[in-house]
Amino acid sequence: MDKFKNVILFAGFGCFIFSVLLSGLYPFLITDAKTPEASIAELAKNVLPDFKSMKESWPVGFAKAFDNTEDLYTQKELILKEHSAEMQALPVAERKRQLDELKMKSDSAWPKVYAQALELGRNRYIADACWHCHSQFVRPVANEAQRYGPVNTTEQDNNALQRPVLWGTRRVGPDLTYEGGKRSNDWHAAHLHDPQSTTPGSVMPKFPFYSRTGYRVFRRIDPKKADFGGVDPDTAIAMTGIFDSQADAESAMQGFKDVLDPNLSAEKERMYVGESMGPNEKGLALIAYIQWLGTWRPEAKTEADDD
Repeated sequence: MDKFKNVILFAGFGCFIFSVLLSGLYPFLITDAKTPEASIAELAKNVLPDFKSMKESWPVGFAKAFDNTEDLYTQKELILKEHSAEMQALPVAERKRQLDELKMKSDSAWPKVYAQALELGRNRYIADACWHCHSQFVRPVANEAQRYGPVNTTEQDNNALQRPVLWGTRRVGPDLTYEGGKRSNDWHAAHLHDPQSTTPGSVMPKFPFYSRTGYRVFRRIDPKKADFGGVDPDTAIAMTGIFDSQADAESAMQGFKDVLDPNLSAEKERMYVGESMGPNEKGLALIAYIQWLGTWRPEAKTEADDD
């Protein structure tokens, strides 16, 4: 009996060691050595809209999370800047020059900040063992392509964000190979804070340390529209931004009121400041990485490249 136990014990250790070696060596064996590995900077050249929208949705947390964000502008922010009283007071030529300069600086700064976010997010993904329950490898078996998307190729893994590869050990949760863009940033923020709130029955643990509490501007729904639609009149729409203090949120609320169309003046009376919650610096980086998954497509090789 003792001999049988020893056989089982050594077989278990042997399988474990074999799997570790395979996970470490196999990615290098299947990677085409002729094709350079894409760096994080190269991956970040295509800044996804989901990442830019984080700056609009959570400007305070975004500024805390990443370096050198003062030069970043989204398309919406550039339009608001163009129509600001400060810009409108300038001659047309000077206004255009300044706007072009802002856009040029912004276009140059976005990839750098995005690269930082992707690296930080991937580090969080590894540190909190997300890869234990979520694989990143669609295998050519059991109709997996119908569930998760196209079967992985070696080219997809030939980049710095897949070194070491994060194929995962099991699938308690769904495969995340092509998760990017499937759901909104808000969904991921809520899911990390309380998975059961977005996916009833989920066994994923809560990650409250990815959230921060603060103050936010809300706008109650029009009472007449609420009555007509049978909606609770206290229903409110959250405005962008979660601020550290109530005073900062009230200042932001005044800013919303100042730019409001005069025809919508009644909206001002329905604005108020209340407590709220959103992703913190670590949460923003992790969401940025998850929203990137599956969005990078290496350039297709031609026959001339192989010569």
